[in-house]
Amino acid sequence: MERMRWIDRRGRWPVVVALFAALLLVACGPGRTENRSSAAGEDAALRVVVSLPVFISMVEAVGGERVDVTALVPPGADPHTYQPTPADAKAVADADLIFVNGAGLEEWLRGLIESAGGQQVPVYELAQGLTTIEEEDHGHEHPEGNPHLWLDPTYAIAYVRQIEQRLSEHDPGGADHYRTNADGYVAEIEAFDTWAQEQIATIPPEQRTLVTYHDAFPYFAAHYGLELVGVVVPSPGREPSPRDLARLVDEIRAQEVPVLFVEPQFNPRLAERLAQEAGITTQVLYSETPPEGGGYLELMRTNVEHVVEGLR
Repeated sequence: MERMRWIDRRGRWPVVVALFAALLLVACGPGRTENRSSAAGEDAALRVVVSLPVFISMVEAVGGERVDVTALVPPGADPHTYQPTPADAKAVADADLIFVNGAGLEEWLRGLIESAGGQQVPVYELAQGLTTIEEEDHGHEHPEGNPHLWLDPTYAIAYVRQIEQRLSEHDPGGADHYRTNADGYVAEIEAFDTWAQEQIATIPPEQRTLVTYHDAFPYFAAHYGLELVGVVVPSPGREPSPRDLARLVDEIRAQEVPVLFVEPQFNPRLAERLAQEAGITTQVLYSETPPEGGGYLELMRTNVEHVVEGLR
């Protein structure tokens, strides 16, 4: 069975993570099984861990009652700078399988998975095999390309199909169930995308411009025919220089961009100050965490509504 492997480029794991993960392994014991039927009886749900909250609804849509899904990054947290906790190590150690985005997004998770899960827990990259957009800032933390592929519905469908495949491999008895659910969810994504294309088409072509807080939306922009003019923070955790901000303000004014799109997991002060200097408003887009009580489709629908509201 194919398994994703991470190599620690630094040659070592974070010491604190390795220590508490090792302690948890002693406490939890091996206890992991190869498939659903041998885990705790035929009715036991697969214990699935995902890296980001946005993937919960995808796995639940495919797995239904046959899965129990937990996200490591809590809602509203920044996955680029998130620090794992002992509870995360226990979730990894207890998991039957793990889904991560990959493409360099969850670098903080490598040591946690290797130390807490070892070689017993299979880890799958949802972005594996998909073509990424190269990032212009070569000093960015994602040398494999921009990792936010799920914000393009076409790639989201590829994620769903891989989830279906991996769940079926671990629970062959549920393969028909997973296929039926995946087919239905893909149809929902396709119906949403048709609606979204119609909504974006109501924005005058010359006004289809985006300025976002961080570089999470190139796939969204490319799919819906929007021009990504610039980002405030190319790399989360690394503030732009005054010169970079001044250049972005000039670009906003030159292209008459009416709104700066921010994300709720980031401190809004810098974006609000820049928007005030440029004389524009702010609006929210979601990337890793859906709006409260929602899932992937609610996240995407809200984003489209906010883009149309801000640019039309």
